Amino acid sequence: MLSQIKRRHVIVAMLFVCWVVGFLDKTAINIAIIPIVDEFHLTSEQSGMIISAFFLAYSLTQLVGGYLVDRLGTRSVLTSAVGIWSLGTVACGAVSSAMGLAVSRVLVGMGEAVFPAGSSVAITENFKKESMARPKSVIQSGASVGFAVGSLVTTALIAYFNWRVMFVTLGLVGLVLAIALYLVMKPVAGAASISAGPKTAKSEKARITALLKNALTWKIALCYFFTNIVFWGLQSWLPSYWVNVKGMSMMSMGAYSAIPPTLGFLSFLFCGWLLDRYFHKKEKYLICIGALVSAAFIYLMANASSIPLAFFYLTVSNVFLNAISISVFVTIMKHYPSHSVGTATGLINSLAQIGSFVSPTAIGAILHATDQNYQTAFLAIIGCAVVTFAVAATLPTGSKDELVADQAIPGLVK
Repeated sequence: MLSQIKRRHVIVAMLFVCWVVGFLDKTAINIAIIPIVDEFHLTSEQSGMIISAFFLAYSLTQLVGGYLVDRLGTRSVLTSAVGIWSLGTVACGAVSSAMGLAVSRVLVGMGEAVFPAGSSVAITENFKKESMARPKSVIQSGASVGFAVGSLVTTALIAYFNWRVMFVTLGLVGLVLAIALYLVMKPVAGAASISAGPKTAKSEKARITALLKNALTWKIALCYFFTNIVFWGLQSWLPSYWVNVKGMSMMSMGAYSAIPPTLGFLSFLFCGWLLDRYFHKKEKYLICIGALVSAAFIYLMANASSIPLAFFYLTVSNVFLNAISISVFVTIMKHYPSHSVGTATGLINSLAQIGSFVSPTAIGAILHATDQNYQTAFLAIIGCAVVTFAVAATLPTGSKDELVADQAIPGLVK
């Protein structure tokens, strides 16, 4: 039997692999939408709505998902989540209409919505607060690996087979992982949570009210809301931009698109180390830096004279957007009491994912209104990055003031 220290690292590794596949499932639509548009004869607004269907479900389910993790535990909720999004991915390959595809993407979004909160709670159960950023950064880096591998895998499967085979293949892999995760997360007799102390009974109303009344909750949500507009505005429409505006082939676009997330993987790990070592309860500074630098390099990408140079600028912006993402989740894990990490993550991510939902449709509407003028869309995205900086600058730091969120809710032992 694995010792507790080995077990917790195996769990982190397994969650990392699940999130890699999850991001393949999540982002495959961004490339698949190109042949889907031709098959279903969709407008840019309709294709944007299909992409956004995932984020609508993702946002709404966060509220329930985070709460369920705190109440039912990580094993059952996380494995169910992986199974649900994998079934949704399989369904994407079996649909016969745009409406069916949108409904299938809703199912994928519902499953994946639970994972961020669930993985955060799994970390708080197995690691001390001063060392939580690094395991969380490992799991979050699965997003970058998913993007990097996904660009190649998705384009290859579509090119050699078709987009339907691509979705079914990814979904079946996910179902196998759901079973493996359930086995790995089997509770160990006598094992106790490392970071959390004993809990006492307290009304759910008091616990949730404390989260809602905390200004930090809304500020973090607002930061991540605008960050998601930036990130998913780029991810949703850049494949079409490279192919339709810059004249890249599907395979060439897929190969180039693997570069930014490859370095993004390393940036997640480095930022996790930075957050534990130098930015403990000072995460706001890394968010501010990430917002400003990403805004500058998105502008440079939009005005680059060559495709390799444009992808270099995109890579740098992606690295600093990753810094914002991991800082947001670590802020929640380190500043909120352990008994509410799942609920807080679900609530904040739910509000923030509205930005992910709005972004593809909004960018599609901008392109439609401006006769496919991507420069206008890029300026809107840059503006959102600047807003992220402005909000992050107002966040408190644990070194100066003890955060309300870091205090125990009356009657509940932290």
